Amino acid sequence: MAITKIKTTEDRIKAYLTLIYDGRIPTDRELLKSLHSAGIKHGIKYDVLRSLALNPVYNEAIVVAEATLPEKGESGYVELFKLDEKKEVKNNEKIDFREFAKNIITVEIGEKIGIIHPPKLGKPGKDIYGQKIPGRPGNPAKVVLEKNVEKDEKGNIIAVASGELKIRKDIDGTVYISIEEIYEINGDVDFNTGNIRFPGKVLIRGSVRPDFIVEADGDIEIYGEIELAKVISKQTVKTNGIKGGNKGYIKAKNIFARFAENAILEAEEAISIDKSMINCKVLSAKEVILDGYNSKIVGGKIKALKKVEAYYIGSPMGVNTEVEVGVDPKLYEEYRNLIEITKKDTEELKAITPQINSLLKKVKQMKVKNETVLYIKKLIDKATTVKARVEENKKRIIQLKKLIEESKSEGIVIARKMLYPGVSIRVNNKLLAPEKGISSVQIMNINDEIKLYAYVQGE
Repeated sequence: MAITKIKTTEDRIKAYLTLIYDGRIPTDRELLKSLHSAGIKHGIKYDVLRSLALNPVYNEAIVVAEATLPEKGESGYVELFKLDEKKEVKNNEKIDFREFAKNIITVEIGEKIGIIHPPKLGKPGKDIYGQKIPGRPGNPAKVVLEKNVEKDEKGNIIAVASGELKIRKDIDGTVYISIEEIYEINGDVDFNTGNIRFPGKVLIRGSVRPDFIVEADGDIEIYGEIELAKVISKQTVKTNGIKGGNKGYIKAKNIFARFAENAILEAEEAISIDKSMINCKVLSAKEVILDGYNSKIVGGKIKALKKVEAYYIGSPMGVNTEVEVGVDPKLYEEYRNLIEITKKDTEELKAITPQINSLLKKVKQMKVKNETVLYIKKLIDKATTVKARVEENKKRIIQLKKLIEESKSEGIVIARKMLYPGVSIRVNNKLLAPEKGISSVQIMNINDEIKLYAYVQGE
């Protein structure tokens, strides 16, 4: 047979056979035997061997075997868990369209918000020697983790801050993921935005319109006004003004505003108003300070633990204005509520007890029907429940009395310019109701007695 030379590529992908003429024509079996002798077992081109046997080509390297190349696997991808969250509406359910406006996607710190799935290996191949070639991995997921987002060792996407989840997709399919700690609204909170509930800071460049809700774990800053709305922050609420309409409610650690009208306010620390507080109800605060020049408190009920201060308190028209300092308002409110509840429960017990005694007497005389026995049982169960509640509330009332005494601080009310008649002031539960105006005055409770001192600017 002709002389054969076999050469393979370094990567074992191809084998070449060269025939050198020696006067004999090879058969395809002889050519195949040459390949086997060289260790080539896979991807042999039998049709090429037959062709060479029939029509030999000399002194030219001919491809006689090729490897089966490995396939590329599926690409990696990003799975996000928060994108399909939608509020479902049940049949006949009343819809509040304030909850169906622009719903933002919020996440909490430490929350798992998705997973980056790695690419998969493709189907393996074989080289010309019959050895396995591992499958090729697919392309990695096209994802960029930006602000406040990290990936753990398992590929989980973790929020490292609370805020708004922001996702954008580039033209090449790359997904960009970030978390914004501040939620900004370049206008009003209305039907375009819907109610806002956010785990970070909220910045509103307009106003909060009537009947809408803004709640945040961080500060809430409102360039405009709060109009008959509910605004709650675990930190600070700062706004240009508050128009409560007797149902607007603002609660925060601290509240800052230029003015407040007909609103319900509640603060853990201070309520600071620049100009005026008109007909407002302050449920609780440590201090209520109106520091602007000629600032005034007119009407409403103000409860503070330590201090209430303004240039004017009340008005020349004698508008009823109630100010209370020196006792923790929440304790005192609970105390008064429990007194009222206990009074009603006691009256109910007095009404039930004679009925029970009368009916039990008839039971002993065998003069009642089965239905009456059941009714007696219900009355006894009710009386037992009410009695237990009365006893429990009485214990709590005693505790509250003690806590109220302990909570009394050096409460003070300051009218820098004028305290008008029509104002009632309680300092540690001692009442002052002046019949005529008092200028530049400080009101305190000294040794359980109301004392008036002159207020001097700067002291």
